[in-house]
Amino acid sequence: MEQQQMRRFIETYLAAFSAHICESHPDYLTVKLPEAVDKDIGNRPFYWSWIEKMNMPPQPMILTFAFDPDRMPEGVRAELLHLGAGRLQQIFRSAQKHGRFVCMYELAPPVRQSSAKRRSLPLVPWLGVNVKISFICDKKKDLLLYLGVNLHQPKVVFDFYPSVRKLALSPSIPDYFYTLDQRLTLEQAAEWIKQAVDETIEREDHRWAEFARERLAQELDILEAYYTQLTDSEGSSEETASESSSQKTDGPAEDHPGVPGVEEAREELPPPPSPPAKEPVSWEQHQSTGGRILDFLRINGIPVTPKEQIEQTEWRKSTPQEERERRIAELKWQYEPRIEVTLINAGLFYLHSAPSFAAEPQNM
Repeated sequence: MEQQQMRRFIETYLAAFSAHICESHPDYLTVKLPEAVDKDIGNRPFYWSWIEKMNMPPQPMILTFAFDPDRMPEGVRAELLHLGAGRLQQIFRSAQKHGRFVCMYELAPPVRQSSAKRRSLPLVPWLGVNVKISFICDKKKDLLLYLGVNLHQPKVVFDFYPSVRKLALSPSIPDYFYTLDQRLTLEQAAEWIKQAVDETIEREDHRWAEFARERLAQELDILEAYYTQLTDSEGSSEETASESSSQKTDGPAEDHPGVPGVEEAREELPPPPSPPAKEPVSWEQHQSTGGRILDFLRINGIPVTPKEQIEQTEWRKSTPQEERERRIAELKWQYEPRIEVTLINAGLFYLHSAPSFAAEPQNM
């Protein structure tokens, strides 16, 4: 998305909420946020909870959005909007939240009729659904479907949204128009949409899934060979260590002939003397000497938990078997073929004209 496209998107988003544009400059845009937009992108939920609880009039935020890092406004606190900006991500989520489901009416051009013969014109109900089909393995392919279902004369068409976006639409029904009855319920239309999606998936070439499973099998074979070799090497190293230790213990008793006191030196050394206990002191005295807080707690009898009693299961080193199982799970997640269907958005559209819709999905 280029900067000009981003600005047009922001202006369209704000116009959908009837936001008051305080200043529109070629380099930046100053806007007074509506209440709904302020709640979505203002980052002050406690303020709005307090305002609603106290039943007080809110004070909406005024923000300035800049779109070119080389032409930031001087003397104005502005936010640079780019694809990685947190504020822009909030705007995307807000647009998805409020615009995922819509109800629109076509603004058909007026028909020249005399006032005595003026009559109302019908609007046909349509259910429009935009769906994303994702074919996922270690690679990914997305297929977009723009489906439409005629609720008055039941049928399913493709490329519904590209045709509808060319029409003039309004959220309220225009004068001298009426809506036709729906002979197909929304639940039935949803089943038709699901059937169309299933048929589209069946028409796809599924050799990609076979290739993905072959790559998964190769990766699993390599993983098994690695851990088999690792297990064998660990077993041989343990045998070598046990043999060396047995040789040391079974060796001749006189390793150092002629050296007196060897047996006495092998005896266990006495433990080192414990440091003398310190007298408890006050915090002021300890602080005046530059001591640490931890030393002060120890001097004043704060018990210290031995290392043996500390629960350290979280830091336990994984065994080769656990690592192997984890790597197998990761490889299956990465290579195992799967298909995901996601609803992007949907809406009810009441249309007067009959745009040309595709009866079959187009190759993308």
